[in-house]
Amino acid sequence: RVISYYNMGYKYVWTIAAFVCVFMGLTSSQTQPSGDQQCSDMSSLVSVDYEVYGNVQGVFFRAYTEEQADRLGLVGWVRNTRRGTVEGVVQGQRELVQQMKQWLEFTGSPMSRIDRATFRNERDISKLEFDRFKITH
Repeated sequence: RVISYYNMGYKYVWTIAAFVCVFMGLTSSQTQPSGDQQCSDMSSLVSVDYEVYGNVQGVFFRAYTEEQADRLGLVGWVRNTRRGTVEGVVQGQRELVQQMKQWLEFTGSPMSRIDRATFRNERDISKLEFDRFKITH
C-alpha cells in the first residue's frame, strides 16, 4: 500500500495514489492484493454533516476533532452550538470519512462523554469544498 511505504500526510498520499490509478488506467474491476484499496475507492470523495451530543463542550472536543481530521487528511469544520452540542462537516476519501464518523461517535476527546452522534446529508462530491479542517465559531 502506498500509505505503508511513505511517511507523508494522508491527503498527499491519496492524491498521488489516485493520480497513479488514473495514469495507469486501473479500475475497480482489476484484482489487487488483499488489504489494498481499489483505485475507484481512493478517488471516491464524500461529504457528511455531523452533530455530536453529550458532554462535548469545554472538554477540548473541537481541538481533538481538528487533530483527528488532520491525521486522516480530511477537510471541513467543527463548532460548538447553543444547544450544547458540537456540529460540523467532514469531507474526504470515503473510507477515511467512515473512520472519522466512528471516531466522532465512539472516541472523541479524552474528557468528553458522547451520548450519540448523528450524520446527515452524506453525499458524493467531485472535489473537496474546503482546503483544510478548522475550528469555527
